[in-house]
Amino acid sequence: DMLMNVDIPSITGYTNYWTNIGEMENKGFELTIGTKNFVGQDFKWNTDFNISFNRNKVLALGPFGDPIRSNGGVGDTHITMIGQPIGCFYGYRQIGIFQNNADLASYPHVSTSKPGDAKYENVDNTGASKDAITAEDRTIIGNNHPDFTWGLNNTFSYKFLDLSITMYGSHGAEVLHLARRFYENLEGIQQQIGTVRNRWRSESDPGAGLVPKANAQGTGQNGSVSSRWVEDASFVRISNITLGANFPQKWTRKIGMQAARMYVSVQNVYTFTDYLGYNPEVSFRGGDVMSPGTDYGGYPTARTWTVGCNLTF
Repeated sequence: DMLMNVDIPSITGYTNYWTNIGEMENKGFELTIGTKNFVGQDFKWNTDFNISFNRNKVLALGPFGDPIRSNGGVGDTHITMIGQPIGCFYGYRQIGIFQNNADLASYPHVSTSKPGDAKYENVDNTGASKDAITAEDRTIIGNNHPDFTWGLNNTFSYKFLDLSITMYGSHGAEVLHLARRFYENLEGIQQQIGTVRNRWRSESDPGAGLVPKANAQGTGQNGSVSSRWVEDASFVRISNITLGANFPQKWTRKIGMQAARMYVSVQNVYTFTDYLGYNPEVSFRGGDVMSPGTDYGGYPTARTWTVGCNLTF
């Protein structure tokens, strides 16, 4: 009973409607462990750990099982189809760069392609499309579902001082970094990211083999959604560190208080990741499960410092 927004012909007076169209399965397990690592009169150390595995699969879609394509920011960027996780990334699978005219002549491409342009896999090798790259050559190029997630919290206390360190991670998820269609277009009209240093310059200097040539007059299909923009979004984040002091009552009573606590806390301390964007947890469409995990220039998350004092009279 998946409730989805389905496109319909606009001649009806509407462009979509909500309906129960399919079935979905989630399977996995979660494990939580709590330990008391050190229990002393003055010093204590406790640890809480959890890990979660989930596998998502679409089982049915409507009466005919037709795939559903979704807009993640620049047209069709996601596809939901039977047997696959919901909201997979959808586009061309890049297999390299056209090196010369002979390379162009021997492999399907669009009419505007030139040496130095992106080369995509010819997925639909049938009919007229076998001689050219068309929309039918788009395929699943990744998804935003992690292999597993975990969280870890350590709390320490020594006499009236306490320290808490919280961290968590996600591994195996991917992000469709759509902002790279601007950051990596090499048209000379805006700032670019460092990957363009390894762009194609010539057949003898092909760079890393995936970033097209610099070209103010765009050719080929370099701006199409492709696997080049799918990035590993695995990360480990230190989310919070709090250091506090609960002053002994024999101190607080001398100044007329029942209790006093002072603390300093920092949130979003640091994120360890190879993702090129600001935040590997980004999702341009927010809670839209049909088009998750797209980065269309998301703003970075802030590091926040908090200093507080709790006084009880």
